[in-house]
Amino acid sequence: MPVDTANKDVTESDQQARGIPADARVRFQLLEDCREAVVVTLCAVVAEALSKMGDEMSALALKTAQREDQQVLLEAVSVVRHSRSDIEQRFRKAFVDCFERRLFQKNTDEKPENEFGGELKLMDDAMISDKLTVDRLVHKTRARLDPDEVLGIRARLAALLERDWFEETQHPVSPEAVFEALKSSLSDTSPRPEIQTVLLDAFEPHVSANLNQVYVAVNERLKARNILPKIKQQVSSVGSSNRRSGDAAAPGSSGDSAAGSGHSASGGASSGSGGYAGSGGGGAGVSGAAAGAPALDANAQAELISALNLSMQQLAQGIPAARASVTRMLSNPETFGVADLPLPVVQPSLIQSIAQLQIAAAQSRIADPQVITDIVERARDSGSPLDQLTVDFVTMVFDYIQADKRLSETIKQQLLRLQVIAVKAALLDRSFFARRQHPMRRMIDRVVEIGSDPDVDLAPDGPVAQALEDLIDGLLQNFDSDLQAFEQAISQIEALMQSETERRDTRLTEITRKAEQIEARVSAREEAKAMLGERIDESTPVFVKLFLETYWSDAIATAGLSLPGSELSTADCLKVAEALIWSVVPKVPSEIPKLASLLPKLITGLMRGLKPVDIPKADREAFFNELLRVHTASIDSAKQVKPVQTVAARGVSRVRMRSDGSIMYTPPRAVDAKPKVAANPSAQLSRAVAQVRRGDQIEVIDNGEVKEYKLAWVSPSQRLYILSRHPDEARSLDADQFAALFSSGNARVIEPRSSVDQAIDQINNEESEESLAQ
Repeated sequence: MPVDTANKDVTESDQQARGIPADARVRFQLLEDCREAVVVTLCAVVAEALSKMGDEMSALALKTAQREDQQVLLEAVSVVRHSRSDIEQRFRKAFVDCFERRLFQKNTDEKPENEFGGELKLMDDAMISDKLTVDRLVHKTRARLDPDEVLGIRARLAALLERDWFEETQHPVSPEAVFEALKSSLSDTSPRPEIQTVLLDAFEPHVSANLNQVYVAVNERLKARNILPKIKQQVSSVGSSNRRSGDAAAPGSSGDSAAGSGHSASGGASSGSGGYAGSGGGGAGVSGAAAGAPALDANAQAELISALNLSMQQLAQGIPAARASVTRMLSNPETFGVADLPLPVVQPSLIQSIAQLQIAAAQSRIADPQVITDIVERARDSGSPLDQLTVDFVTMVFDYIQADKRLSETIKQQLLRLQVIAVKAALLDRSFFARRQHPMRRMIDRVVEIGSDPDVDLAPDGPVAQALEDLIDGLLQNFDSDLQAFEQAISQIEALMQSETERRDTRLTEITRKAEQIEARVSAREEAKAMLGERIDESTPVFVKLFLETYWSDAIATAGLSLPGSELSTADCLKVAEALIWSVVPKVPSEIPKLASLLPKLITGLMRGLKPVDIPKADREAFFNELLRVHTASIDSAKQVKPVQTVAARGVSRVRMRSDGSIMYTPPRAVDAKPKVAANPSAQLSRAVAQVRRGDQIEVIDNGEVKEYKLAWVSPSQRLYILSRHPDEARSLDADQFAALFSSGNARVIEPRSSVDQAIDQINNEESEESLAQ
């Protein structure tokens, strides 16, 4: 594995300052270690994903109404089950190849002819579809990555090769690399494109949930070896030469004072400029580089600026495809890594119009949909093409959020009032769509989070709704241009959420106490079942086995916990069980009088033990009727038994009757007894719920009605789960019941993800598809 020497102008003093080992062999070994750690971890992620995907896709197929979609899902399940090991092996080979190729690619201005390599040629529909699929999944995964960890892995792996940086999409462990390897591993095992797409979609949640931990592990491993222990942040300017500083500088900005137009939020650009080059970063004193996004090298920045200028010109000319192109650029963090981003500031007249609508909205506590219609019309009248697109983009984001069925109507009304400010904030700072840490964007996410929590009191006159209404009133009245107002609003929402959590915890205290009692009872029942299982044998009738395991184990548990209503001790309950088991084994003539003498005591013991047990009347009557029938038949049968048939008739049982009429139980010998295996609660759970955690939101289909719950409590042993829902609904489920909800397709975990992220993803996909259709 040769070491890249493309940047030999990095001096030894530079290397030492940056923590780079001077010995190439040491760097080589570190790269080998990192590669092996990444490969092992990702292969484990893929293996774990494959072990779960069959159940997940089967459950999805059951919910899917379209027969064709259902068939594709079922075929994908078949591929996973029959080709699992093959996929794992292919992924390992494909990822190692991809890692090596990306790791040792030279820094060069040469670009591939097309994204799939090879010579330039037109992309057919299948290739376009594949690219859109991979791009969509990569975007989802990248949205869940920690930017600091991404910067770290890009810098540290490059440092070992005596480079400055890997581009975000080109480093060896990028989401692009992972999905490229996955796509390659599926190409032969699942030749149909639609099946490959389904499988890639099924892989995505598992990759997204684990890839950041891979980055953390690699960064920690390299920092422990003093490879760039600290990474400073700075902005690279367009046209600047490649850095050769002593410290690594992250391709991003540490503040909001980067180069830009410096225009005020009121739109102090040249009146009616509308120019596309050199006109600043979009207002509010926040330039593209100030968005905290990764900066590109000089060549990449020049290419992006050229592409952006072209798209902006086409947008002004009304070319349909330009809309999708500009939309993608506005939502791409790399766009805002350019220091002098050629985006026009918002037209001052449009900001003034929106300010008037904002004042009108502040005067009413009732949301008026006409306000948004007015904003769109005023953007068309006085805004630039980019202003119009920005307004459309924001309104579409809110349309998607408003369509969320989990969101209460009370909160939707407040979000509708907030929309006028969101439009204004996005016009003043166009990084709204690309920067996840944008204050307005974070505030929207916080409002949606609290508004979709099934265990929060969201009554219109309740404390949460009133507090949010007051908060939005203040913003409507006071927001001018300072985005810090949203930071303050977020702090207030966080305090509100904390107060609501404390209220909910108080309510859950009693629920938890009851749950702990239930768990103790479940544990006692399991122990009772184990004790009864040692006494039951092959000659015990099925109806007796079911009675003992279902109801009498509950009687023993009640007695063992000394719960109200129990009249028997644990020992008494076991004696009754032994008497019952003996009473139904085959009898010989000499045992008929003993059985007749035992039955009154047996029936009395059963009645007393069942008093605290919740046994349906029908089940009780059916059991005792069947018991009477079996006893009668046993007596009749015993009268026909001859002395030579005594042993055969009696059978082999550890429960016998002594000569004095008492029941004797002989425990199994140590050599015969099966070793008790400690209960493994996780084994009781389906794979779909193994990762469920307290606080997760869970969607449950209950008698055809879809309800959202919060997983309010999980017992330490994972034997009991409590689902809570405002105002007072709480469901206690044992491990088997909880797992059955998921395996039957009647429950799923609602993925915690930014609503704005989801909306932007969907808009980008729709814009891309519409562009392709045109």
